Amino acid sequence: MKVGVLSFVRTGGAWVLVALAILVCGVAEVSGQDGAKEDGALKAVGVRYQEARRAMLRRRFTLYADGLSALEKRLGEAGRAEDAAAVAAERMRVVRVLEAKPESRPPEGIPAGPTPDELLEALAATLLPEEVPDDAVAGSGGGGQARTRVLKIEKADIDRNNLPTGGGGIGRGYWGKEKAAAAWTVSGLVPGEYAVILRFQCGPGGGGTAKVKAGREEFTVEVPEGESWTRRGVLQVGTVKVTGSGLDLKVAAESLAAEKNGTLWDLRAVMLEPVAAAAR
Repeated sequence: MKVGVLSFVRTGGAWVLVALAILVCGVAEVSGQDGAKEDGALKAVGVRYQEARRAMLRRRFTLYADGLSALEKRLGEAGRAEDAAAVAAERMRVVRVLEAKPESRPPEGIPAGPTPDELLEALAATLLPEEVPDDAVAGSGGGGQARTRVLKIEKADIDRNNLPTGGGGIGRGYWGKEKAAAAWTVSGLVPGEYAVILRFQCGPGGGGTAKVKAGREEFTVEVPEGESWTRRGVLQVGTVKVTGSGLDLKVAAESLAAEKNGTLWDLRAVMLEPVAAAAR
């Protein structure tokens, strides 16, 4: 009897061990499959992030090239040929990257050249036009040299009753009221002449007029109806002469699009870009 019981226990125990082994292997296999799925999902997220990043960089550098083109024109009109040539060279550096096309596969033994994405990343390593601190400067600007100031809408003084305060941040959103306004007090400017440039988005049904007051200068700006609310636009307002180190600047809606529930724009930032040589 004892022998039978022991025989049964030993035999049953062996089957239990086999069953446990199969169960553990099954769990490990499922765990491995789940891990592979997670790795795949993470890789997909990484790919989407890189694509979004490069699209963002292309938008930024497109705006940067547009700004350089406008500056080059103004410098040429002012008779500053040397400065205009330097700006033109920088613009071409950016344009060459934006217009780069994938190369065909080189012959065996010859290393392939950089891809358009690699060229874009290399350009980004030298200059990121919008990745600067709020209300900070773009460029080195050492030795008392005037530099471009980027005044972001999120840092503006706004009337919360007439401008949105949610979504992307304070002030971000559509200007749907004629009393909508945003103001900045800028300090630390180098005396000289600055171009006032607006960065915004405007789509179908949008547009109208806005007033821009910079120091003692006041401008009326016609905002054209845009093609897409996701496409950024740039408006050259005019120039203002800064004699001290500070400037009060205000942008206000004057009239909205004629359509019902019209919207002026989604203002993103105001740029103060040096035009004349800084005072020494």
